[in-house]
Amino acid sequence: MTRLLLLDDGRRATDHGQSRSVVRGQWSVVLLLLLAGCGGEPEPAAPPPPPAAATGLAAHDRDGDGYVYQDAMHPEVVQDEPGLCPVCGMALTRVPTGGAGRPAGLVEIDPVTLQNMGVRTAEVTLETLERTLRTTGTVEANDAARTAVTLKVGGWIERLHVNVEGQRVRRGQPLLELYSPDLVATQQEYLLALRNRQLLGGGPEAERLVEAARTRLRLFDVSEEQVARLEQTGEVQRTLTIYSPASGTVVDKVAVEGMQATPGQALMQIVDLGTLWVQTAVPEQDLGWVRPGVRAEIALPSEPGVTTTGRVGYVYDTMDPQLRTGTARVTVGNPGGRLKPGMYATVTLYGPLAEAAPTVPADAVIRTGTEAVVVVDEGGGRFRPVPVVLGEEADGRVQILQGVEAGARVVTGAQFLIDSEARLAAAVGAMAGAGHEGHTPTPPTQPAE
Repeated sequence: MTRLLLLDDGRRATDHGQSRSVVRGQWSVVLLLLLAGCGGEPEPAAPPPPPAAATGLAAHDRDGDGYVYQDAMHPEVVQDEPGLCPVCGMALTRVPTGGAGRPAGLVEIDPVTLQNMGVRTAEVTLETLERTLRTTGTVEANDAARTAVTLKVGGWIERLHVNVEGQRVRRGQPLLELYSPDLVATQQEYLLALRNRQLLGGGPEAERLVEAARTRLRLFDVSEEQVARLEQTGEVQRTLTIYSPASGTVVDKVAVEGMQATPGQALMQIVDLGTLWVQTAVPEQDLGWVRPGVRAEIALPSEPGVTTTGRVGYVYDTMDPQLRTGTARVTVGNPGGRLKPGMYATVTLYGPLAEAAPTVPADAVIRTGTEAVVVVDEGGGRFRPVPVVLGEEADGRVQILQGVEAGARVVTGAQFLIDSEARLAAAVGAMAGAGHEGHTPTPPTQPAE
């Protein structure tokens, strides 16, 4: 029997294969429309539950011991008892909540982890430190021990007794032979004055002439011995011997045999190298305590392990604007001539002793740029970072003016890991606490019609 079916557009169709497929497609559309009309508006999706961390770590601490168990990879998973994370299956870690049962910032580490981390501790001791500065310096000749050889009368150098720069001389040693017409004339005047005094039988006038001629010879740097020899021999010396005015080393020599020398011309200089200066660079931040009298030790690269002691004699009033360093002049002895001008040296300056205060190894201090922190070992695997105020630093130790007392123990190895753990725990606790106190559920958003 052939059935007639009424389609949605009023057409008829027979119960053939093509007709049945068309009917089924049309009725599917009708059913969907009917279901949509009967269902009304869809219900809005419920908001996801707030993470466990939003309720606050302290809220999970039912025992009040200051600890809960939390997953490091999923901080929202917090429990009161040990267990596994339901998300990743990892073991929960015991973390502090900062509750009343535990000081804030305290970190507890089991003995096995402590050994694996290589934690080392040291005792805070009461000590008196001496401030030190290790810097560089340049050895120079002592300007106060420098003497110039000049002439007060012009002439010609006929012979040089010291003709090599760097030669060592003694005071009174002959330096050169000078021929000077003025000296020859002055010697003749002195001999005439002596004969005149002898012919006249003395008298005030004759004595004044003799004294005037003798004074002129002295002003020309003719020694008393030379004047006495002139009186004894009665012969004018063609050349005058110039003697060394000081002991030391000849430097800056310009005199050569046969040259003409003028009055006031520096022919050479004699420097006593028994005492030298070390011009020492001092950073700007250390200029406040480097002053005259500060003790210094000088070490030379050519003699490892050998040091020479000295004192700061003067601190210059100017500084290098580019290097931001001042200069301190250290005066040192030079027995045996070990130090030579132009050498580089390593200089260690020792400041005055500071007052006794608790000190810790410099490695124990964590400097963050704005503050300094040490990690205090409270025993039983419990550690707590403590902000401190630093004082003087010397010989690898630092004064603690505020924060810890003598007798406490501080961490000197792996303290960065412990401090990071404490800061992370404090940050997580603060975030969780803030979420618990200030969380307000957001009302569901109404779909637009």
